[in-house]
Amino acid sequence: MKLRIAAFFIAVCWPVLSFATDDVGALLNKALDELVRNGYVGDTSAAERYLGAILEQQPDHLEAQWQLVYIKLVPLSNTPLSQRATALFAISPAFDRLAKLAHQSKQQAFLHFITAMYASYYNTYERALTEIDQALALEPQSVRYLTAKGRLLVNYGKWTKRDAEIEKGISVFKQARELFQTQPSPFIRDEYYDFYLAGAIADLSHPRWKEVAEHYQRFIERSQESVAYAFAWNNASIAYRQLGECDKAKEVAEKALKVTKFGAAEWNKRYAEFCIEMQKMALKIKK
Repeated sequence: MKLRIAAFFIAVCWPVLSFATDDVGALLNKALDELVRNGYVGDTSAAERYLGAILEQQPDHLEAQWQLVYIKLVPLSNTPLSQRATALFAISPAFDRLAKLAHQSKQQAFLHFITAMYASYYNTYERALTEIDQALALEPQSVRYLTAKGRLLVNYGKWTKRDAEIEKGISVFKQARELFQTQPSPFIRDEYYDFYLAGAIADLSHPRWKEVAEHYQRFIERSQESVAYAFAWNNASIAYRQLGECDKAKEVAEKALKVTKFGAAEWNKRYAEFCIEMQKMALKIKK
């Protein structure tokens, strides 16, 4: 009986005890590795436990608080603003507390950064871009802030249907990637620049599909299996179909589905199959 109680105690307390052996820096690195490697999508529970352990030690830890807020923001990215309202309202008290704390601790660049990111979820991109420029004015060598500016420009261009803004974002991504080579950051991984560039080029009014496919392929080659990895296969399927490579489009959609089942990949597999049938019909007509 005593052995069972001891085993139960170890099973319940082990995660807490393992956290206790790590300092705040180590816990943050573990959380960021989980989140950044997976693109903040999929299961974030392990990272959230690390962040919670940080806040137990340092309740006012700015980065840990922001990461927990951002985890809640990311799933809203592909939903219309009208559908985000309730979720944003629920998140706003936590963001307001964080912004106040950043101001009180005089972390001005960080405050401009988080304000920019938060504003973008309300589609107030002019405000977001002003804020990120102020962050970069204070910390011009920040890969994190420069990458964020690229993403904001691309999203602004997509929302306003202005290719010029998307092209600016593409240029900023390239600058950020170059800076990353000398200023590595735990908030970004080099392969994700290919993911961002592919998405940006696909958002142009006349996408350069060959470039899109190439960037997604480079991302896939350097990534581990994750939800973001599956999304890359799925998005590559669209690019191959647009290039007329229907068999390849079907193949990569199936690879996305092997990682995780989701509707977009199912649809793209069907579109690829339809594309294959249309090509066969065209060949028969020519004969």
